Amino acid sequence: MKKTIKYAGITAATLLAVAPIVAPVVSSVTTVKADTAILSDDDVNSYTAMFKKTATYTPAQAAKFSADDIDTTIKAGTFLKNDFFSQFLTSPTYTGNASDSNSSVKVFASDENDRILNAAAVADAFKNNKPVKFIAVFSYVVTGGIPVSWSIPISLSSANTQSSNVSSLTAKFTTPYSVNYGSKTADAKAQTSSDLSLTDQNGNTLLSSNNYSLGGFFNSYADALNGSNAASVGSTFTTTDGSSTEYYQPVTVTVSADSALATYLKTNSNSSTYTVNGSSKTTTDNGKVGTDTDGNTTITFVRTVKVGAQSDTDWTVKDVKGIVKTNSDKAYYTLHNDADELVSNRALDKNSSWQTDKVRTNAAGAKQYRVSTHEWIPEADVNFEGTDIDTGSTSDGLTITKLDKNKIVNVSSSGMVYFLYNSKGVKSDTRALGGGTSWQVDKTATDAAGNTYYGVSTDEFVKVGEGVSLAE
Repeated sequence: MKKTIKYAGITAATLLAVAPIVAPVVSSVTTVKADTAILSDDDVNSYTAMFKKTATYTPAQAAKFSADDIDTTIKAGTFLKNDFFSQFLTSPTYTGNASDSNSSVKVFASDENDRILNAAAVADAFKNNKPVKFIAVFSYVVTGGIPVSWSIPISLSSANTQSSNVSSLTAKFTTPYSVNYGSKTADAKAQTSSDLSLTDQNGNTLLSSNNYSLGGFFNSYADALNGSNAASVGSTFTTTDGSSTEYYQPVTVTVSADSALATYLKTNSNSSTYTVNGSSKTTTDNGKVGTDTDGNTTITFVRTVKVGAQSDTDWTVKDVKGIVKTNSDKAYYTLHNDADELVSNRALDKNSSWQTDKVRTNAAGAKQYRVSTHEWIPEADVNFEGTDIDTGSTSDGLTITKLDKNKIVNVSSSGMVYFLYNSKGVKSDTRALGGGTSWQVDKTATDAAGNTYYGVSTDEFVKVGEGVSLAE
């Protein structure tokens, strides 16, 4: 992370709500004081990757839940050792620099319909084998003492709801899977880049988050299914003439030997009750059942990987102001970075709402909305509600003027907080600037009374007054 003051409107993770709107991510004005140990992007990514996005829980695991595990601020290092949440880590070892001295975590809970749950309701959900979704809000500071929060989703479903007898199997995954010309092939091999789901006749999940793998790339569907004649693909997706092309990639699931799914696959591998993306196994050869070197049952699916044309890499970006809500037909939705490469360690949960401040469109007409500093989600995965930003116009509350050149606003009196207002002049109940911080602004505004405001985010302004001043 460069040691420069970040523009708050671009640093969307700072004030652009990177946490789902359905969760009360900040229930009161919250500030984070700058510490001598500033966290980098790598530290944050490493910490985020420690937690499983989805997992199942057993009664023994649920019994470790405590009322203090949610709605309570916990130091980041201590949180990794939490009796309950440590059961759902992807690794026992954290290699980043997040510690008890420079970061913290606060967890909120909701049910499958995004209704907020208190501790008693969470315990009741566990008792009745109901799914529970957690949002762990990870708070830290970046260079310049700017407070930042990042949301870590953890969705748990009960292992007891899985059928003891699987009589039908439904497999769903995205195909074709689109990648950008020049993007890294390694990203398309990352485990979290597939949205594969396996469910039984009752809609219960049969697939945990870590028991499948993505293979290499092949020139034909049959080769990918059989694992033969791999295509010659380098570290990035390219073609000789810059046009679009397609590859085929196997997705292989390793099934637990004592599971009901293993029993089903051994006896019903060609049954009409076995469907792949809506097609019966009797009419498609996708989904090949086999055995690995350890004797475990496996099932391999094939997805098409569509590489876009070189001309499609050029994006036109414009400002918007609104909300995107993810669809509900997948467990989660993958993100893309600024280079349109897959983000391998984060995704958005289904039916979750996110603020967006920019939309980009490439030459092929593909559109993506920005939901964080350098992360975008395809238009096909969300519903957008909002409008283009009309800078330089008069809103219901503030008259906004776009600056020709960005300026720096300093907020003094460390330890105090300075409230924020939206373009309608309404004060935020959940956002504020910490004292002793500096922000870049790209617009100013005035209200009907003649008060001046500086824009420090897409639709958030700090009011000029004692302790708030522009740097010379």
